[in-house]
Amino acid sequence: MSPAARSSTFLANARAALPPILVFAGAVGFIGIDLWAADIPESLPGGASPLAYAGLVALQALALLLRHRMPLVAFGAVVTLDAVILATTAGELGIGSLAVVFGAYTVARHCARTAQATALSTGVVVTTLAGGAAMLVASREPWLVIVVTALARIAVLYVAPAAVAEYMRGRERLARALEDRARMLEQERIERAEREVRAERTALARELHDIAGHHLSGIIVSAQAATALTRSDPDRAREMMQSVQEDARLALADLRRTVGLLRSDDDASGDPRPVPNIAGITALVNAARARGQSVSANITGTPHPLGPLAESTAYRMVQESLANAARHAPGAASTVHVDFGQDAVTLTVSNQAPAGADSARQSVHAKRAGYGLSGMAERAQLVGARLHTGPTSTGGWRNELVLPLDPREAP
Repeated sequence: MSPAARSSTFLANARAALPPILVFAGAVGFIGIDLWAADIPESLPGGASPLAYAGLVALQALALLLRHRMPLVAFGAVVTLDAVILATTAGELGIGSLAVVFGAYTVARHCARTAQATALSTGVVVTTLAGGAAMLVASREPWLVIVVTALARIAVLYVAPAAVAEYMRGRERLARALEDRARMLEQERIERAEREVRAERTALARELHDIAGHHLSGIIVSAQAATALTRSDPDRAREMMQSVQEDARLALADLRRTVGLLRSDDDASGDPRPVPNIAGITALVNAARARGQSVSANITGTPHPLGPLAESTAYRMVQESLANAARHAPGAASTVHVDFGQDAVTLTVSNQAPAGADSARQSVHAKRAGYGLSGMAERAQLVGARLHTGPTSTGGWRNELVLPLDPREAP
């Protein structure tokens, strides 16, 4: 057991033992007063020995030792012993009251509402009858004094302990509520952190897929073209192989930059990666042409700058669309169209059906795209854009991204 646990256990045991010790100390003190003051026996109504009353108080202390395991039994014992003391002393000797206070507090603190009300009400009746009847019979006090004494005894022995116990119960309920709230907040923080981690992983997977899919598709197409031209046009084949090498180097550099996002912010090594934008689409088209794809591009309207996230979304959509065209429709002509309208920027990438393709090839395009189309959809949703994808009437495929313009940024 740790020192803190031992200390906590010791304090709990000390608190539990304190009420019986105080009550027993009262009994011992009453005996001491008897020894020092010889006139006490003559002053006690009924003529009983002070040792007898000290013994009754000592029995109360023993009963209080059971108050946590059997609170109702302990309470009944101390109330009965206190009633005996009151009844035999004309209701004047109150040395048994302290034990009643501790017993009433324990019942009010730890018992159910019904048992608590029944026990305390019974205690009030017993104490009032024993003390009041004894005062009426054996004392010459006026009625007003007897009534005030009975009411004061009820307030001190029962009402006050019950009020303190209720206050402590309220503090416990408040502490539990605060603990529950802190636990819920901590659980929400953990769940939010897990959601953020999952979102970051999804974003990283999408980014890696976009980069690797684009470059690897270009490498595969260029390698196939170079293989076909090895005998008929060796010079062109060497150019295609150089294009393969360049694409491989670009893919490696992009992957290194993306993985570099996993480094801490205080890692200053490496250059910052430029954010992809719509202006870079021209380079994408030129790179696809260099790999042997038949791609045409046109831009209409007045170019209007968008936010970094929207620009990146547009660039990645075109990149993924060209990569998908190279994979699923090799040799088919593709078209990239960017239209800067008054209310939105629309990017369309479409490709024709590849020559000799079977009827099912383009129909399963979306299923085979995997992360590609889902990545486009996620990016579009993130920036409030609309994405439309699907086959064309001629057997090809068409992806359209509509990026609405913020009215505050419109020219």
